[in-house]
Amino acid sequence: MATHIHTIKLKPLLTTTSLLFCMGLCLQLPLLIRYAPHPLVWLNLLAHLLIALLAVLFSLNKQIPMARTCLLFGYYSYLVFATLLWSQDVYIQHFLLVGCLCCAYFFHSFEQRERMLWALLYAVSFCTLDLYLSHALEGWLLAVRRGNSITLTLTCVAVSIATYRHNAKQWWQLKTQYQHAKSLLIQSTPAIQVLFHSPTGDQNRQHFNFCCVLFADVKGYQQLVARHGELKVIDTLDRFYAALDSVSPTYDVFPLKTNGDEYMAICGIAGKANETDELNTAATCQSQHIANMQNFAVYAQKRFQVICHQQQWPCYLRLGIATGAVTAGMPNRQHGTFDVWGKTVNLAAMLEQASEGNAVLLCPSSYSLLPLHLKPCFEHTQVVSKIGVLNAYRRFIPQA
Repeated sequence: MATHIHTIKLKPLLTTTSLLFCMGLCLQLPLLIRYAPHPLVWLNLLAHLLIALLAVLFSLNKQIPMARTCLLFGYYSYLVFATLLWSQDVYIQHFLLVGCLCCAYFFHSFEQRERMLWALLYAVSFCTLDLYLSHALEGWLLAVRRGNSITLTLTCVAVSIATYRHNAKQWWQLKTQYQHAKSLLIQSTPAIQVLFHSPTGDQNRQHFNFCCVLFADVKGYQQLVARHGELKVIDTLDRFYAALDSVSPTYDVFPLKTNGDEYMAICGIAGKANETDELNTAATCQSQHIANMQNFAVYAQKRFQVICHQQQWPCYLRLGIATGAVTAGMPNRQHGTFDVWGKTVNLAAMLEQASEGNAVLLCPSSYSLLPLHLKPCFEHTQVVSKIGVLNAYRRFIPQA
């Protein structure tokens, strides 16, 4: 990610500049038709028109170093040859100073040496050519001409350096702001840090082979609202979910979101559970994550039983846990938040809908990875979902 922060996106700039170079060369055609002093002037223009087109092609194909070299070398060599081929001083050499100024924009912040070398090449070449072409002048005209040449050269070099430093300062400030925003985002959503280390470079979403997903909701929520009022029920559920959030780090679980009476949490998306190069370590971590999520679900069920007893609520908590591959990330929308998608998420939601009171439902994949000492707590069952009959494993949680 640091490369994206330090790097100026050069492709649009190089493409546009190369096209402008092509247009500038084409605009020279009427002058050459009327006034070209030598056939080599035509050869110079056509050869460098080809170089400019190559720069456009390289830039469109994201070959930035090649595009930049073609553009800078082509522009430089065209102006030098054109200056020497025309029989009189027609001030072509002054366009070299434009190249000197452009060097401030054509290089990354870590390419200071290359930028300075190209800028000095343009500046020194202008000064040398202008001094050579003014040798026929005498007296004060010669002094003024050479004084102006040196002044223009020094001014352009100074402007190029100042522009570069200004851009570098802005990019440094942008990097600092980005790192600060990134740290705040990770603090508020710890699971999102996996996106900043995406091997695909896509920091909006990423595929994970392992994730343990929990869904919970209150069966009888609408009846509670009708009897006790929506504000009172929501306030009680907020305190309950806040209690779950406070203990979730103990179980290495990340609370993802709530929606009314529905609660969603995940675990295992970061760390060694998704490392394919160490299969034994990954399997051990996956087993531990499922055990943690199961223990977290048991805690949630017992905690809600206490609340129901205290509030005299005739309802129960439904819990479903599924394990498998997910896609995690942030949607490309203005108010996008970290979320997970996939069949595993849908399965966890269906198990939660089919769950009974005072119980936890696991999918077969979760049960197969469950530590051996926890497997006797579950019994095989079949539940009806919107896609048909599902195999599951159920653990009853006796009321306190």
